[in-house]
Amino acid sequence: MTEPAAAGPALTGPPVEATPSTPGLPVNIIVAIPAHDEELLLPGCLDHVAAAVTRARAIGAVDRVIVAVAAHRCRDRTAQVARARLTDAEPTVEWIVVEDRTSTTVAEVRRTAVDAAVPLLGQSSSVWLFSTDADSLVPVDWISSSLAVATLDGADAVAGLVELLDWNPPARARLAYELLVTRGIHSAGHDHAYGANLAVRLDAYRTVGGFTPRLHGEDHDLLRRLRAARFRVATPLFPRVSTSGREDSRCADGLGSLLRRLAGTSDAE
Repeated sequence: MTEPAAAGPALTGPPVEATPSTPGLPVNIIVAIPAHDEELLLPGCLDHVAAAVTRARAIGAVDRVIVAVAAHRCRDRTAQVARARLTDAEPTVEWIVVEDRTSTTVAEVRRTAVDAAVPLLGQSSSVWLFSTDADSLVPVDWISSSLAVATLDGADAVAGLVELLDWNPPARARLAYELLVTRGIHSAGHDHAYGANLAVRLDAYRTVGGFTPRLHGEDHDLLRRLRAARFRVATPLFPRVSTSGREDSRCADGLGSLLRRLAGTSDAE
């Protein structure tokens, strides 16, 4: 656990990246990805993750990498597509695809992905868990920059921001969304939490109980428990993950539900 540090360029400035001399590196990482009927968008997600892994490995930031996809009650070929794409990925990337038929919340699906990957690491130390979503595209510096922020800020977790893809609402809805995001940004970073752009030391994650079953807000809940346990959470403005702006949310009360309400297309209206 670490004490809070003063905000600096790593949080509020442009992206920073790890270098071969960055203390504490390389580390082993798990990338956990929940997916529900995502055979169309998942390949792009996995390709971007692979590019981020290649970048991080090239600068000596990571050692072992395990990508874990939890295909949740899929009616399409999500699991098969995941296996095929990961088979063709960088050969040094280990992976596992779990077909999850029992989880009832996104939090449980995320946890399923993490739990499937952990045994593959054996007794490995210095493990970081990275979380993203199947409908999201991580930037090439996602892993290396997040690890750099963690080191420079003395953080046990890094909660990043997202940018919306393909959301074309009325102007008033766009403004309302931008105001919501802007109001949560401050001199020390921001107050937002997105499962699509989250990294946490595995030991810290396990200490607070990981993702716990709840209908929504599992990302906010995890960060709340980390802070309550006096773990340091960095909230940088970069790197940002591009995530789907679709309004037919895969989970109740998720980002898609918020976008639908802002656009005035909620079923309740």
